[in-house]
Amino acid sequence: MSAIYLDNLLVHYEVFGRGQPIIFLHSWMGSWRYWVSTMDQLSDRYRAYALDFWGFGESEREKGRYTIGDYAQMLCNFMDKIGIAKANLVGHGMGGMVAIRTACEQPHRVIRVMTVSTPLDGAILKDVTKPGTIARLFGKGNTTSIWSKLVRTIPIDDAEIQQELYTDTESLSERVAKGVHDSMLSTNLYASLDTLHDTPVLAVYGEKDTIVPAQHAQVLTHDHGRPHQRIILPKMNHFPFLENTNTFSRLLSDFLISEGTPVEIKEEWRRRVMQHEYL
Repeated sequence: MSAIYLDNLLVHYEVFGRGQPIIFLHSWMGSWRYWVSTMDQLSDRYRAYALDFWGFGESEREKGRYTIGDYAQMLCNFMDKIGIAKANLVGHGMGGMVAIRTACEQPHRVIRVMTVSTPLDGAILKDVTKPGTIARLFGKGNTTSIWSKLVRTIPIDDAEIQQELYTDTESLSERVAKGVHDSMLSTNLYASLDTLHDTPVLAVYGEKDTIVPAQHAQVLTHDHGRPHQRIILPKMNHFPFLENTNTFSRLLSDFLISEGTPVEIKEEWRRRVMQHEYL
C-alpha cells in the first residue's frame, strides 16, 4: 500500500509497471481495485497508477471535498506530488468526468483520455436514481444500495478482487455518495469537449448499459477536426473492463499508441465492436 498527503488529507494509491504514465480513475462508488486486472495487463509497457478519491477505498473518508471539480484538483495535486508531468487518463463514470475536467483545465498535463461509461451530461442520471425508479429497479432506496446491487451482477474471475469490491462499495458512506452524486447531476461536459482540440478522447460505452446509455452521446456534433471517438461494446454493461478485461485492455492499448488517429478496428475487433464513430 502506498499513500501520500494532499491538503493534509491521506490519499491511497497503487502503481504497477514501468513506462509512460497512465492514471486510472474509479467511479462514484468502489475504489482503485476496479482497475487491478487492466493495470496488470498494461504494466509491461506503462507505469499504471490508480488512486482512491477522498471518501473512497483507503483514502481519507472523514474529511474531504466530494465534487468533480475538487477531484480534478486532487488529481493535479497528486501528479505534482508524485512527480508526473504528463499522463494518459482513464476514467470510469465519475472518473471519466474528472479526466475530462482535468484535460480542459490542464491540457498541457494530459496526453489522451479514455472515458468508460461516463455521462457527458450528468442530468441523464436523474431518471435512474430518482425515488420510485430505484425501488422498482433494485428494491432498495439509496444510492449505495443501487451500486452494491449492480456490482454484484458483474462477472469477475478473481474471487479476492470481487470480495474487495463488495467491501469497498458497501462501506461507502451515504454522505459521500450523495455529495458525489449531486455533483455528477450538475456536470455537463459537452461544452468542455468542444475545447479539447488537441487531446484525443475515446468514449467507451457498453451496449447494454442501463445506467449510462451510449445513445446520449449522439447529441455531440460530428466534427472530424477533433480527435474524439466513440465505441460501443456489444453485450457489455456498465463495467466493460471487468466484464471482458482482455477485450477492454486490447482496446486501451490500441488507443494509447494511436498517435491521435482513430482506433483502427481490426478484423477480430469487428466481431466485438458494434459501432465506432467520431463525436
